[in-house]
Amino acid sequence: MSMFYKSRSLSIIYPIKNIALQINFNKISNDEKDSLKNQIRHGLIELEQKETRRRRKKRLIAFSAAASVALLAGLFLNRTPVSKPKTDLELFAEKGATTESNEDLEDISLILQDQKTIAVQDSSIISYGKNGKKVTVGEQAINTNSNSASFNTVRVPYGKRTQIVLTDGTTVWLNSGSSLIYPTQFDGSIREVYLTGEAAFDVAHNKAKPFFVKTKECNVRVLGTVFNVSSYPEDETVQTALLQGKVRITYNKKGLLSNKEIQEDLTPGMIATINKDQKQLKVERKDVASILSWREGYFTFKSQSLNTILGKLSKYYKIEFIKGSDLNLDANYSGSFALNENLNNLASTLASITNNNCTVNANQRTITIK
Repeated sequence: MSMFYKSRSLSIIYPIKNIALQINFNKISNDEKDSLKNQIRHGLIELEQKETRRRRKKRLIAFSAAASVALLAGLFLNRTPVSKPKTDLELFAEKGATTESNEDLEDISLILQDQKTIAVQDSSIISYGKNGKKVTVGEQAINTNSNSASFNTVRVPYGKRTQIVLTDGTTVWLNSGSSLIYPTQFDGSIREVYLTGEAAFDVAHNKAKPFFVKTKECNVRVLGTVFNVSSYPEDETVQTALLQGKVRITYNKKGLLSNKEIQEDLTPGMIATINKDQKQLKVERKDVASILSWREGYFTFKSQSLNTILGKLSKYYKIEFIKGSDLNLDANYSGSFALNENLNNLASTLASITNNNCTVNANQRTITIK
């Protein structure tokens, strides 16, 4: 309402039903004044009612939005699988035992329960007795000082590999730049180990006590078989290759609103590949024997691209390949490398297989290929 005074006459401007009224109260009768007052009163009541309806509508919209959020949250909780409790092994691994870099390692290391570190010679086998109280490293017998299951860790620097025989008789070949955490005794109803990097397994058969290989991305369940798992943190993929027996891959695919557990059973000759970025699991048949050849001390490849070959050699030896501009990285080659060769012998073998020129810079650990 707007009011203004002019001399002794009073005028009022008031909008009623979108019409502006200007009235001089000195020129109208008392009846007209009463009528006008009633119109103004009804106009005010109508405005108040409109404002009340507007507030109710606003509260209804807010309530509906809150209900929608609650509904979406309910759907999310109902569709998301309940997380399984983590095992002692997984909790131990999460403390950081597998996050330490192997780049600065010079020797293969066995880390016992009391954090005592044993240097392992390149050709030595780490072998545990059935009760887990003693471990033999080459010719050296070591007491683990454990009357119950505890966790040991083996770490392998780049350019080396080692072999471990666990208390159940399972043999593990641990590849370059990899770590394995395992119990000194397999108590309970399952056997499980935690892998970072690459390892080949020949699992001792025990139908009543399945064997699990756990990685950050997936779990591999076996009863008794020979297979290879590659799960380097810096790689875009996690790969499981089966040579003998049967394994089951369990991959927890994480989505925006829900998680989905994917399982695939592998038979001999199958390879399961998990793409970390695309969150996809793909199964295909390939030459599995060549993938496991590294455990025998050779890197064997059949019709693989030069880019793939250089990538694997670079990872094993922790070296950099400087590639010429005219190099055909998509060209396929077959052959093998002895994995204990020095860089000069490695470059010579690479040159003979690919018919390219290879030059070594030992100080910078680079090989130029063109």
